[in-house]
Order: sequence, then structure tokens, then C-alpha cells
Amino acid sequence: MTLTKTLARLAMPVLLVAAGTAGAHQFWYEKADDGLTFRYGELDQNLHEVSPGGIDRIAKLETTWYGSGNGRRLTLARKPDRLDLPADFRPATSDSLVSVDLEYPMFDTARDGQSLRTYWVPAARWVGDLSAREPVLTLDIVPTGERRGDKVEFQVTYLGEPLAGEPMKISVPSGWTRIATSDVDGKFEVALPWSGDYSINLYFIDEVEGVRRIAGQADEAYQLEGYNSTLSFQLDKGLAPLPVAEKTLPASVLKDMGITPPRHR
Repeated sequence: MTLTKTLARLAMPVLLVAAGTAGAHQFWYEKADDGLTFRYGELDQNLHEVSPGGIDRIAKLETTWYGSGNGRRLTLARKPDRLDLPADFRPATSDSLVSVDLEYPMFDTARDGQSLRTYWVPAARWVGDLSAREPVLTLDIVPTGERRGDKVEFQVTYLGEPLAGEPMKISVPSGWTRIATSDVDGKFEVALPWSGDYSINLYFIDEVEGVRRIAGQADEAYQLEGYNSTLSFQLDKGLAPLPVAEKTLPASVLKDMGITPPRHR
């Protein structure tokens, strides 16, 4: 699909999931045994979507291995609560993984009494270290390779251009979060005190109308484009991580228990 020229942009921060509130789910990679695994849900809430349930909404995950993988496409194996990388996946620290689903089901966004069809694109990037990377996703978050004291610098871009004034959410599995706002160059700094898994996430909505065309399916018109991108990485050094947050059950499990779940994307 070709993006039309942006006329206006509306940025929206990620909404935290709590009882009675709506939230935006994310893709991310996290450490698993001696490798990595792919999750869908909310890292800081310890919410992992499952099958049957929300993880089944992932329609066509495309994963590319940059660096020593030379742009190799990877196929992830679906499990009840995650997707696993191939057994022979051995990334170098300078490598990146980029995963995106361009066929995720559309949904309606309520605004000013109107229901606007939304083309939502969830994506995740994993990096083996915090050296500089080049953006490849429509909405991408990358390390710049710069450090100042205990702070590490990152950059967020949209359509290859710096995205300013955005609230970037930094999270770890314990529930510890921070918000850092991107500057005019799309850059932001954050201290990373803990060892273990991190995610940096942004949910961004662009006021773009268009038609999504997928082979073998009816064309779908939409009024908004929504991008939810996450940068994932692990740190070996730092303070011992805090205990993982109490488990949050996904909507499909709550429904089976007779509990009305909050709405998620």
C-alpha cells in the first residue's frame, strides 16, 4: 500500500491497561532461556495474549533479520502464548530483528460521535545492543549510539523523518515505566537502571484515508492509520530486576471466567 501525503497528524500516547479502561496492546521480544521469544500484550502489565484468543488476531507476521542475517526472512512458530524464533537463530549483538503485521484486522475508532475505520499496524524491533541503527519501519524507534552520563539516546521516526513531541513509554516487566518526550529531532534520553528486558513504545495515529488491498480479500477503506511500534532490548548490566508484575489475564480468559474484559487493540 502506498501512503498518501500526510495532511494532519494526531499523536496518542499508549493507554495503560487497568480495570475499566481501554488500552493499546504491543508486540515485543523478550529473553527466554538462552534465546528470544515474541509476545503480544502489554509488557509492564505482565499481560500475554493467548490462543484461542487475542494472539490469533496476528494475521501475517513478517520478520526480517538485519545484520549478520543479511535481510533473511524468518518464520516464527505459533505457541499458545507466544511465537518462537527458529531453533537455528543465532543473532550477533549488532543485529536487529524487525517484525510487522500489515494484515492485522482493522477496527473502528470512536471520535466526536463518528466511527472511523482504522488501519492499525503493530510492529516490533529487537536490537542486540544499543549501537546506532537505521530506521526501516514506517514508525520506528532506534538507538542512536549516543550516551550522556547514565542516559542512553534513542530516536523515533515516522516515514523516515524525525517525530517530535511524542510521549515515548519505557517499560520493564516489573511494571516500572518512564515517559520521555521526543525533541525536534525525534530524539530522547532515558536512564536504564535495571538489567533485563526493556521496551520503548509509541502508539501514533495519522489522519490519512486510503484503501487496504490484500490478495484474495475484499478491499477495505479506512479513515485513519494507526501505528504501534516497540523497540525491545536486554541489558546484562544494572541493578537486579524487580519482581515481575502480577499477572494480568487477557480478555479471552476473562470472558471464559464470565468477567467483562476491558477493550484492547
